Amino acid sequence: MNFELDESLEWHPHYHRRWNEYLTKATVTDNDLIKALKGEGNRSVTGSDDSEEFKALRNQLEAEGYIQCQRTWWNGDRVLKTFFLNGVRFDRDDQFGSGAAMKIHLQFARKYENA
Repeated sequence: MNFELDESLEWHPHYHRRWNEYLTKATVTDNDLIKALKGEGNRSVTGSDDSEEFKALRNQLEAEGYIQCQRTWWNGDRVLKTFFLNGVRFDRDDQFGSGAAMKIHLQFARKYENA
């Protein structure tokens, strides 16, 4: 079976979130507000997530029995039966990575396929 996903799309959009730990509490005290105004408690995180298109493909592959998904960590999915993604073959026990890892995997697989 051959599955296709548009490689011109962003498969792993990045995000950057900022918050202040004192201002996100259920009850903000005067002391919390003073700390926040002083710049204390500022936090941020940067990361990426799989795109909605990639998530839909991953869920379809799982539902049709092609992969076993690991939901507690990234890049832990395993191939259960052979299929092709955008012309690249995946065999039983191969790793099926996140959107970011998969896009790179496809590029390398094509580049070194006949090497």
